[in-house]
Order: sequence, then structure tokens, then C-alpha cells
Amino acid sequence: MQYLMQKLPIEIVNYIIPYTYNVQQKTLLNDIENFTEVKTFLSNLYHKYWIIERLSLDQEDKNWLINDLFRCANNYNPTKYYVDSFYNIFKRNIYLQTNEEVDKYVNELETKDVTTQINVLLGLLTEQERSTFRSTFQQQSI
Repeated sequence: MQYLMQKLPIEIVNYIIPYTYNVQQKTLLNDIENFTEVKTFLSNLYHKYWIIERLSLDQEDKNWLINDLFRCANNYNPTKYYVDSFYNIFKRNIYLQTNEEVDKYVNELETKDVTTQINVLLGLLTEQERSTFRSTFQQQSI
């Protein structure tokens, strides 16, 4: 990081540095910690099951994880049609206010790398929803 800051003009550095000292809300810090913890746990769990135990192809663990996250967000209904809870999760993104906007966003999201999809959907879930999802698949051992 220090190396990158040295490449920037001093005017920009002087503008950025004050933001690094802002204290963040405890709830935000807890959410970030929960996101990281749950993502790491799920990545390890799915990798162990799909790659190590099942000897599946590379990326299969991530493909199943995003599939299960979408199913969970859709109350385990087929993802051909989304239910209200699915739309409500995506509407937590302040730029998505209507179901049509969510549909368009999800279609675009599905063209992205699977890791990006996982990060977006896990990021939209609340701490409680992440923990519930984690517990569900931890108990089932996938």
C-alpha cells in the first residue's frame, strides 16, 4: 500500500489520508468481520466437500456455493421465479428499488466471475442470515 501511495501526486494523498483515520461504526465492523469469517468457513467447507472428497472439477465448489446461496435467498424455491424475500435481499443495495431493477442486476451479476457473485450475495445478507446459512450447511456437512 505504501508503494502505491508513493506513486500518487501529493495532492491526492493529502485528500485520501484523512479518510484512513475515520473511526467506523461498531456494527459495520462486526458485519465485515462476520462476512469474512462466514465466507472463509463456507469456502473451506465447500472446497473440502466438492474438491477434496468428491474429486470434482476446479471451481465446482464455488459453483455449488453460489447455487446454494441463490436458493437460500429464494427460500429454497426454484430460481426460475424469484420470491419476495429474494427481491428484498437485493433491494438492500440502495441502487436497486424495483423488482425489474433487481432482475436486470441479477442477470448482469450472473455474467460475472463466480467469486464476485458469492461476495455480492454474501455481502447483501445480514449477519443473522449468513450465520443461519452457515449453520444449515455446517450441520448437513453439505
